[in-house]
Amino acid sequence: MKRKLKFIFLYFGIFLFTLWGAFQLFFWIDTQEEKKQVIKDTYLERLSPSQEKLLQEGDIILRRGYGFFSDIIAQRLNDDTFDVTHSGILYRKNNQWWVIHSLSSDVSPIDGMQEQPLGTFLKYSTPKKILIVRPKHITPTEGKEVVKKALYYLHQKIPFDHIGTIDDPSALYCSELIYQILDNDLHLISFPTEKKERKDTFYTMKTLYDPSFFEIIINTYPEK
Repeated sequence: MKRKLKFIFLYFGIFLFTLWGAFQLFFWIDTQEEKKQVIKDTYLERLSPSQEKLLQEGDIILRRGYGFFSDIIAQRLNDDTFDVTHSGILYRKNNQWWVIHSLSSDVSPIDGMQEQPLGTFLKYSTPKKILIVRPKHITPTEGKEVVKKALYYLHQKIPFDHIGTIDDPSALYCSELIYQILDNDLHLISFPTEKKERKDTFYTMKTLYDPSFFEIIINTYPEK
């Protein structure tokens, strides 16, 4: 009996290892395809100089990324107008625009909180699929407070939230970072408090361009 159980555990372990390997291989292939697309589109303009002049610290940048998982997010977490898949917070560093955001180690060398020059962040965006949004009625001073909180989570090296537990800042996915700062930390936006409605609000990209909460400052999507 003990020998039989050992074989069962052995085969189960091999199965899990094979499944994990296949999962990692899929991510690797998807990442390689993304890199090819990034190189192909490198010299295509994402934001014009005149558009960049409209930016304020604390603005939210939304992009449509490349790859299979971006396709899933684009289809399932958006409406018929936009198909954004990733978000970050804009701020000024060394007189340049930078983005603070959170990415999974499945698609990034760093798991969780990280920062990038805006130009680098934009390279991973599908051209003509970018939104810049701003919390309604926010002041420039409040925008700087948003940046301070984002820098705090960055310096704390908060990991990516792979499980999707909202209202827990010990791990944050990209849009959760924004909800955490604007609602729980700074109380600049009051999102729904009822459990199911709150989850429905946080488990979608649509909230980030919902006119009830945000104003669209820049929209590079082609007019339909």
